[in-house]
Amino acid sequence: MRVNPNFDHPGRQSGAVLLVAVLLLLLAGVMTVFAMNVGLFEQRSTGNDLRAKAVNEVAEAGLAQGFEYLMRQHSEMLEDASLWQKCTATDISFPCGAISAAPIDTDGDGTADTARRATMYRLHATSHTIPGLDNALANYMLELEETSKIDTAANGASVSYGVAPVVCFMARPATSVANLPIQCGAPGASGVTDLKAVTFVSVAKIPGESASATLVQTLGEYPTLNDPMGKPPITASGSAGVTGTLQIVTNPNAGGPGVPVSVWNRLNITKTGTTNTCYADEFFRYTQGSANPVPYQGTIRCDDCRCDANGAPATLSYDNSGNLQAEGIDILDVEGDSRDRGTGTNYNVRSDQYSYPTCEFPPDLFRFVFGVRAWNDTNNDCFGETKLANVVYQNPDSGATGSVGPDEAHLYANADKIIPADPSNPSPLIRASQLGTAALLSSSATAGLIWCQANCDIGSNVQVGTPEAPVILVLDRPGTGSVRIQGVVFGMIFIRETGTTMNPATGSSGTGACPSNCSLQMNAGAAIYGALVLQGQMNVNGTSAVIHDATVLRTIAENEGTTPATLPGAWNDQRSY
Repeated sequence: MRVNPNFDHPGRQSGAVLLVAVLLLLLAGVMTVFAMNVGLFEQRSTGNDLRAKAVNEVAEAGLAQGFEYLMRQHSEMLEDASLWQKCTATDISFPCGAISAAPIDTDGDGTADTARRATMYRLHATSHTIPGLDNALANYMLELEETSKIDTAANGASVSYGVAPVVCFMARPATSVANLPIQCGAPGASGVTDLKAVTFVSVAKIPGESASATLVQTLGEYPTLNDPMGKPPITASGSAGVTGTLQIVTNPNAGGPGVPVSVWNRLNITKTGTTNTCYADEFFRYTQGSANPVPYQGTIRCDDCRCDANGAPATLSYDNSGNLQAEGIDILDVEGDSRDRGTGTNYNVRSDQYSYPTCEFPPDLFRFVFGVRAWNDTNNDCFGETKLANVVYQNPDSGATGSVGPDEAHLYANADKIIPADPSNPSPLIRASQLGTAALLSSSATAGLIWCQANCDIGSNVQVGTPEAPVILVLDRPGTGSVRIQGVVFGMIFIRETGTTMNPATGSSGTGACPSNCSLQMNAGAAIYGALVLQGQMNVNGTSAVIHDATVLRTIAENEGTTPATLPGAWNDQRSY
């Protein structure tokens, strides 16, 4: 066999190897360059992602600081009309442009006629500057406290941020058409309420970088108390025993304009003695004996006036003495159950297993007064018999925490004064400024929201609160006893159930009937100017009165004010400035 002499020549073999090696090195170099590019791209992407997250966190902080600054620390700004200027429908500049330009119906004719943006207000432009932000943004931003601002993001980068509010000064609708959108008016104008909805527009940037974020969130306000002026004089989840010579002055508009309600009861009202219900005019004008109505701080006071006397018109209910039932339109209770709607001047309140879910009596009276859910109706009988699960409450001053019911958490957070169950060892959840004594229950100087955790009786010949400075008394019912009231109170009283379960037959944790196991007992000399709400039963001995007083209840509503809260679905990051 003959071999090709060129095939196995050593020189040619080494040349081929060298060529292959060079090609491999070139290929490796190209791959290395590509790998470096991919690595640099990933590094840049990671850096961009970190900067984006950091600037978003700063923008979130701006929202939180804006809420605190305007809604809590400087809420007086919302009352100063000179600080605000109206947006226009076509203004897309900061911060008006963050509000929708979609038209809404403002006159109830069914036609969208005004852009939402054109009904809202931003701050007047100022000379306020923020390093790192354009003056076109900073001019409309809140002047946040410099000591509380963030200068450096979590990744160590310097940051600049600010937040601007756009306000809807909520107005009463000019028409009674149902389902109208929220109406906004001019600050201080007629028909504008104390409620506001504020949209905060927060902008954050990293100076020298392209990283920026714009976040938008809207806060609304709701009354701390749920419609005090609409409450009947007496609302009870158990039987309201209108016994003795109890006098009740009706709320003439509790059931709607011109519809009086004196007692609203989930169960049947038991009446004995010479109880009467009447309008204020009959109570004060036609009273008898030595009773003497007198003007008192913008209202009328007469602790021992009487209905149905000295030629007065017939009372609303119980015009006949003795044990004869004579319920008028102002008594809302139940005889039997909701399957029998009733006849005559009033009808059965639908609030049982036969009427669920049409519950005409509130299953949770704590929510009825304070707007916070505390009880759950687990068996669909229109009565919340089971306390909701505990929540963790933290004392904002000391940091102490505790597991408490949602009603107690609300009271710890909002009570002006708390009378502890054990004065020698008060709960660490009570702030130092809240700590009160039993003397609060015997002083006319007592005002605001007072929570008494134990020994909550109000003695005879004492006055709590005044019409100009009324009280909201939350009196905890002892486990097997009653709260006793014999003095005079100007304000609203809430008798609170302290157990974790309640008996539908009594409306409380009590298992017995009045008077042995009542939640409340009113004794001779007691007078409440305002409203009474109780979880459970009540019993009255001797001459007492519960008098609807619109002046007192209006003052309570004004004094307690509103609570801000974020609106569901009101956060977005759709804008960019």
